[in-house]
Amino acid sequence: MKFIDHIAILVEDLEVSQAWYEEYCGAEMVFEDYKYKRMKMNNTTLALIDKEYYEHAHIGVLVNCVKEFPENCEIAMHRDGTTGCYIRDPDDNIVEFIYYSPDMREKLNVDKI
Repeated sequence: MKFIDHIAILVEDLEVSQAWYEEYCGAEMVFEDYKYKRMKMNNTTLALIDKEYYEHAHIGVLVNCVKEFPENCEIAMHRDGTTGCYIRDPDDNIVEFIYYSPDMREKLNVDKI
């Protein structure tokens, strides 16, 4: 059984959304740049993604290695050092299979694997 690593939601304003999730959900910032903010919550991570740069929200599923990526997916090397593989489910939802190197797992405090 795999773990949900993150849920990525589209937002209008990263700063406003960050403040809201900190206040109402107790989320804690773990990584940010000009396009998105990664916020740690107790049982998962929330990725706030700027609508100006991203077209779709998605669910991130954690994998142990890139060999676990599904065939025919779109692979992306992310600015935070992770590797993602994007694919659509049968209902056209986007699912990202995400891999953290051992260094990135430690840096981003990913302890689910």
